[in-house]
Amino acid sequence: MRRRLTRMTGVRRLWRSVLDRLTVYDAGPPLEALAAELGRPDLVRLSANENPLGPSPRAVAAITREAGRVHLYPDGGSTALRAALARRHGLQQAQLLVGNGADELITLIAAAAFEPGDEVVVPEPAFEPYAIAATLAGARVVSSPLAGYDTDLDDVRRKVTARTKAVILCSPHNPATTIIRRAPLRAFLEGLGADSPLVVLDEAYIDFCDDADQADGIALLGRHPRLIVLRTFSKIAGLAGLRVGYTAASAETIDRLNRVRAPFNVNRLGQVAALAALEDAEHAEKTRQLVLEERVFLGAGLTKRGYTFPPSQANFLLVRVPDAPALRARLLREGLLVRDGAALGFPNHLRIAIGTHATNEKLLSLL
Repeated sequence: MRRRLTRMTGVRRLWRSVLDRLTVYDAGPPLEALAAELGRPDLVRLSANENPLGPSPRAVAAITREAGRVHLYPDGGSTALRAALARRHGLQQAQLLVGNGADELITLIAAAAFEPGDEVVVPEPAFEPYAIAATLAGARVVSSPLAGYDTDLDDVRRKVTARTKAVILCSPHNPATTIIRRAPLRAFLEGLGADSPLVVLDEAYIDFCDDADQADGIALLGRHPRLIVLRTFSKIAGLAGLRVGYTAASAETIDRLNRVRAPFNVNRLGQVAALAALEDAEHAEKTRQLVLEERVFLGAGLTKRGYTFPPSQANFLLVRVPDAPALRARLLREGLLVRDGAALGFPNHLRIAIGTHATNEKLLSLL
């Protein structure tokens, strides 16, 4: 007997309704395509906070050696890399998880922890994937406005309720460049009590801090088992194109994240490159020193020209300008790509990565 179809009152809905509340993250056109379109083979991208020195030479050599083995699946647990990170940070391997960039780690936290009805407190403006991951998981993002350019931990604490599943902090902050200081962070964590929500601390830019009062999230893990620290090889190691990040947390947290992690989530070349970069102290120090020195040089030049910006502890500046779209367009025509702050929650600002000395001199000459 032919099965009868039930009467449909409307068109079949194929996609989750939550997608209607999201916009696609706009990473911009490929650098090579944009350079060709503009006829500027000398185009320098200062919009993505990339390493001005390029990747670690040791990482490049490791990629070359490993290239002939890419037909083999990678180590599903990034074992060698986790062992090296454990030695570096004085942790157990069970406290570390390596991901396909920090973006994947944020998604794993959301998949493992967030449920419909949960609340996630986020100081905003913020790195867009925080809110995207929480929203996709069915949680409600509770915004805590920055106090100017600074994270207002008192306001964040006021926003924490019994429904709060997590608080997501970023220090140094992207895009505001500011840090959360050691004593306020400790007081905030202690104030949440024994039954605190998860506290995710994104430290992607910590390698560029020279303020002794910057909190070190990994050093706090022993006292705060619900703290989750995110770090990356994209910035200091120059491996943004390989997408390798890691999280440090309690062994229980890592176990939960592993339950939602896809097998073979970090590719073979990324693993060997990150391991080699971790051992390349010379490249890391050269990168850090260049950023610190050029941050001072670029900042002084901008100040001399009347521009203002918060004191940066990252590898970029967030600069207030009179007409951001027009200035961005003019710099682009001259071969310098910067980020319009309006897309990041800061209209009338440009986010400008620290470049080489020659690049920074060119930038200043155009202002």
